[in-house]
Amino acid sequence: MAAFTVVAPPVEDTTPPQVTATVTGERDTGGDYLGSATVTVTASDTGGSGVKAIEYRLDDGAWTAYTQAVGISTSGSHTVRYRASDNAGNTAAEKSVAFTVVERGSDACPDSDTRDTVIIGGNDTRIRNVDTGNGCTINDLIAERADYPTRAAFVRHVEAVTNTLVTAGKLTQRQAGTIVRAAAASDRGEQA
Repeated sequence: MAAFTVVAPPVEDTTPPQVTATVTGERDTGGDYLGSATVTVTASDTGGSGVKAIEYRLDDGAWTAYTQAVGISTSGSHTVRYRASDNAGNTAAEKSVAFTVVERGSDACPDSDTRDTVIIGGNDTRIRNVDTGNGCTINDLIAERADYPTRAAFVRHVEAVTNTLVTAGKLTQRQAGTIVRAAAASDRGEQA
């Protein structure tokens, strides 16, 4: 009796690689990276043909072969786009990670008000008290404990601060309105 061996046809790899990126580095209270950030991209291929290449693109630059972790030390907002391809010709959809690098020692408010939310005169707005980009939080810029000749002067100051933060994309218009209302309801400044 003859023995037969059945050989199954090879399975075609139609699955693109899985690709992820992580950003590491020392961060300030606002989540920005101090001095530099390092982006590490990893890829794996479950389709069986193996990862052929990983590519990345920093901001508006050209696609570049990824061979090692990428360090970014230029201050400002950055976006790293990344993708991977396998030996069967499948390419993963482009993904991206965004972050901001700030200069070390650029903390304009070294004794920052780091409460979790913006609080004015005991009124908790429930809005995150984020770092505004130079080491100062929203509470720092509002400076509720400074001297104001009238409550109206304090409210105008808060309006100016929040308008600037809306323009910078740190607050929404609705959040700014909530903070201004909290300022108006506070006891800061003398009643005119």
